[in-house]
Amino acid sequence: MRLPKSLAVRVGAVAAAAAIAATGATVAASAANAATAAPAKVTTALSIANTTPKAHRHQTTAIVYGQLTAVSTTTSPVRFKRVFLERQGPKGHWFVVQIRRTGRAGWVRFRVHVRKVAASFRLVFRGTPNFAKAVSASDTIAPASAS
Repeated sequence: MRLPKSLAVRVGAVAAAAAIAATGATVAASAANAATAAPAKVTTALSIANTTPKAHRHQTTAIVYGQLTAVSTTTSPVRFKRVFLERQGPKGHWFVVQIRRTGRAGWVRFRVHVRKVAASFRLVFRGTPNFAKAVSASDTIAPASAS
């Protein structure tokens, strides 16, 4: 049985369209996978320090400050990002006490109060889609004696 030429052309066109659609779907799927792959985050570092504690009538006040920087080939400040001040509880758990944004040079500062027992503080940057998270070392502030 012979097939008409027009039918053979139609069957060939359908086969070609199916092949093009299959390769196009493969290319689109690989492009979608490449688009969803997360880019590498910039490594960050967070420093911490404090001022000399000052004794008041019933408490000691100090300023805890630190700088958030991006660590790559050069160190540059990370601007206007949220940094959390955490205080260590009696059982060793860390609790968020205050939240501030870094300034133009990546610096952040918090005023803290300590009563009769020394307190440990640390700074935490939770990260963003572009920057990795960072946690500073802990800094202990002891109550100052009134002079």
